[in-house]
Amino acid sequence: MGHELLPYTLSTWAFTLHVAGVRASDAAVVAACEAILAAGDATAGEGAATALLDRVRELFPTDEPEAVLAGARALYGDGVGDEIAQGDRDLRTARIRKYQFAAQLPWLARIWHREEGRVEPIWLVVERVTDQVLAADPNPWNDIDETRLWPLEDFHVLWELDGCTSLFVQPTRVEAGA
Repeated sequence: MGHELLPYTLSTWAFTLHVAGVRASDAAVVAACEAILAAGDATAGEGAATALLDRVRELFPTDEPEAVLAGARALYGDGVGDEIAQGDRDLRTARIRKYQFAAQLPWLARIWHREEGRVEPIWLVVERVTDQVLAADPNPWNDIDETRLWPLEDFHVLWELDGCTSLFVQPTRVEAGA
């Protein structure tokens, strides 16, 4: 399940960053995001979302952390970091909250998740961290609400099972690298 959702998760992340003013360096990703924003009807929106998904599938061929990092750096250059995951739980939580407050941007985390009798890693778009962690619906273009919410401690356990794999985009780094 995790690898099937990856293109949707990463497309949602790229689109959310685009709306927030963080533009990818890839012209096809930018064009698809702009087309989604400009879509006047469901057909146009679906076509633009499909174009974004297709390009993301090309840029991110697997769900392995190294491949996701390489694809993210292809889109956002030196603005991509993973330092949020370093340190103990308290330090990670402090870094997450600092990033959330300063950047106001979602970030990616990979956790271990149980679904339909399987346990596997999945990537999430983390939108907000308080005493709970809110992860975005990986496919907001369909009618199924897959938004996820965990108590902070439960999220840490699931995240730690994957070694706290994560990525974030620091807007100042993107601007400096542009």
